[in-house]
Amino acid sequence: MIKPDVILRTNRRTLSLTISKKGELIVRAPKKLSLDYIFSFIEQKEKWINNKQNQIININKLNSDLFNYNKFMFLGKLYDKTEVSKLKEIEVYENKILFPTISEDKLITGAVKWYKKMSKEIIENRLKYFCDIMMVSFEKCSLTNSKQKWGSCDTYGNLKFNFRIAMLPHKVIDYIIIHELTHLLEFNHSKNFYKIIQSVMPDYSRYRMQLKQHNFLLQLLR
Repeated sequence: MIKPDVILRTNRRTLSLTISKKGELIVRAPKKLSLDYIFSFIEQKEKWINNKQNQIININKLNSDLFNYNKFMFLGKLYDKTEVSKLKEIEVYENKILFPTISEDKLITGAVKWYKKMSKEIIENRLKYFCDIMMVSFEKCSLTNSKQKWGSCDTYGNLKFNFRIAMLPHKVIDYIIIHELTHLLEFNHSKNFYKIIQSVMPDYSRYRMQLKQHNFLLQLLR
């Protein structure tokens, strides 16, 4: 019998199961719902739970060097972390990413700062390019530290992109940017929304799938 890691009781009317990025089973349930019913529901969903947890375990194993910060990803390519004394700033050199010799806490802080810098440069460049092609304009653009999203666009035309976007391959970054700019024209995910994306990026579905495969990167540098 699978046991939940967390049971959250609220005023909600329905019961839901979520698998966290760490593989934890999180139950959200109405306040008065019995434990017997909750555990019965979990038993019915046991196959789905096991599949989801196994997927996460496999992803974590395959990418253990990233989660342990022995390697870093930049533009879809893996780089070995190498510490260099007297180095002032993070640099990419051949197949290595060079860090100043610092503690792990400062390493993460430094990496966050570096990714923000690189992401900002990439986004600004590609935004200008695609705004010209799509004939759209936005209000402002900023970076976020979201656990769930790579990008967003609100009704006021404000764009937000995850600072980890520089970890992704070029084409995947382009897909995210095109996706959010399309919301300036179609504020939904209708068929017409995806037709607009396809008119700019005919093979967008390929990069949409690649993005899903890279979603684990959202858990890094926290």
